[in-house]
Formats: sequence, C-alpha cells, structure tokens
Amino acid sequence: MPAFDLVIPTGNCERIRCFQGWHRSRSDSEHLTDQELWLVWAGHGQMRTRDREYELRPGFCVWMRPGRVYDAQQDESDRIGLTFIHFSFQNQALNRAHDFPEFYNVGDLNYVDTVTRRVVEIMRQHDAPTESKTAAGWLLSGLLLDLVTKFRYEDKTPANPVARHHTELIQQTVRHIYETVEAPLSVKELAKRASYSPAHFSSLFKKVTGQTVEAMIVQARIDKARQLLRRSDLSIGQIAEAAGYRDVYFFSRQFKFKTGQTPTQYRVAQMEELSKGPK
Repeated sequence: MPAFDLVIPTGNCERIRCFQGWHRSRSDSEHLTDQELWLVWAGHGQMRTRDREYELRPGFCVWMRPGRVYDAQQDESDRIGLTFIHFSFQNQALNRAHDFPEFYNVGDLNYVDTVTRRVVEIMRQHDAPTESKTAAGWLLSGLLLDLVTKFRYEDKTPANPVARHHTELIQQTVRHIYETVEAPLSVKELAKRASYSPAHFSSLFKKVTGQTVEAMIVQARIDKARQLLRRSDLSIGQIAEAAGYRDVYFFSRQFKFKTGQTPTQYRVAQMEELSKGPK
C-alpha cells in the first residue's frame, strides 16, 4: 500500500484540553471541507454519527471525512484531551479515503500521541521551513498507513484475551501517569495499582509502550510543563510543582535536557511565535 500523498494547512491543528462546555455540533461537521484526524488522549465523552454512538476515551481515534456527521460532547467532570489535525490530499483524483475505516481503537496511545504531537509542534511554527512541513506530512502519512494496516491485520487475527487484558492494564497505567503527573509516581506503586510485581510490570510496560516506566513518567511531566508554559502565567516554580517536581532546579535541568531549552527560553519562544500570528 503506497503512502498517502497529503498536505497539512498551517494553523489547522492543535493539541488541547477542551474547555468547560466544549462540544462539536452538527454544523461543525457540515462545514468540514477537508480530512481531519482526531486523537483523544484524556477524558471521556460521546460521539454520535448518523447511525451509531461511540465512547470518547483515551485511545479513541477517528479519521473524519467531509459529508459525514461527527457530533461530540464531553463529560464535564472529565474534560477531553484532544489532538486534531486537518489535512488534504495533494491529488484529489487519488483520494481513496473512502476505502479505509473511520474509527480506530489505538493500542499504543503513547506512540500515536507522540507522532501527532510532533506534527502539531511543526505546523504551529508559522515560519517553519518547507522541509519541516514536508516531514510533518510524511509523519502523518505514515501514521495513517500504520493505523489502516494494523486495523486490517487485527481484524483478521483472533484476539488473545490474556494479552489484551495486559495491554489494557498498561494503557490504564499510562493514562493514570498523564492524569496524575503532579503526584509522586514510582514503579513500585504503579505496579501495585495494576496488581503486578514490579519486575513483571516493568517488563510488560516496556513491551506495550516501547518505553520504561521511568521514561514515561518524565515524558508526561515534561509534556505537562510545556503545556503550562504555553498556556498559563504560572511561575516556573509553580509549573515545576504542577508537573510533579519538588526541586525547581532539577526540573529546569531535566526540561532543558529533554527540549534543548530552559523553561524560560521555551516560554519566550512560544510567546514570540504566537505574537507573529498567521501569515
């Protein structure tokens, strides 16, 4: 199956925690003129199409197409964390989107979240070089191809209840890490919560997510810090505490190691980027 030849318009993608009262109405679907990919990475809600209702939860992914209906609302007590990316095909004559499924249950949430987050990061840079935007298109194309291929394979493969049970427990742990980054997190406590021994838990976690538990915790905390640096006026110390760090200096060192910038440099760069506005 060849890769999808697609383009992502600048400014038409984001990774957000939806505001109180958020919903997607019928008119939003009617005004959809291109393709749109959704990934729910936190929270709960419902999506209704013309003939079916789906649960919005971490790992829910939908490839939306013009002309379809995608009404959605969130559970106000558990707001939706959502990444959305609009895109279109370079050659509409080769658009075969109708051949592929619309709805996917993502097995490896961390992987899909990482890829879509990187696409968003690139496309939010209004002055990003053409090469970077091309790379973002390749990333999204590869992800779509992976989703379609995995869906078709799993559809023909008998499910292993035991393996599925382990995977679901690890995915629940990933969601718990992201939703409680401000709390002390340890392999021992997470393993106990999932009813595994620490050694067995660590082995399963690496097998399912491709990362160690410790690496996932750090990634979740850095992601939380980046979000707060972009979207809040909290001090660096307050952000460090909200991301689960008790030592602001250690937080700053780890943030720079992971992102290449200090928290202050990252915040300034994001403010400068937003002040430019769309071209």
